[in-house]
Amino acid sequence: MPLKSKKSKSKRTTLRQKYKAIRKCKEHHKKLAKEAKKSGRSKSAKKKAILKDPGIPKQWPFKEQLIQEMQQKRLQIVAEEQRRKEERRAAR
Repeated sequence: MPLKSKKSKSKRTTLRQKYKAIRKCKEHHKKLAKEAKKSGRSKSAKKKAILKDPGIPKQWPFKEQLIQEMQQKRLQIVAEEQRRKEERRAAR
């Protein structure tokens, strides 16, 4: 039986293998980011959800009340964000 070499195996790879691994890694991260955006876990998805107008039909009953409620909610969210910003600035 031949003796085993005492030297460790070289970790050199071909450039083709190297770039293939990098490409696979990029694709995986891209896929994760896309899923996060769809599920609403990212910050930009939250902002889009807040700013999106539902488009109420003209004939909708109590349309004015609904519009006012939505506007108040929007203002409340903006005010809350401002308050959080001020708290973060004060914490510095």
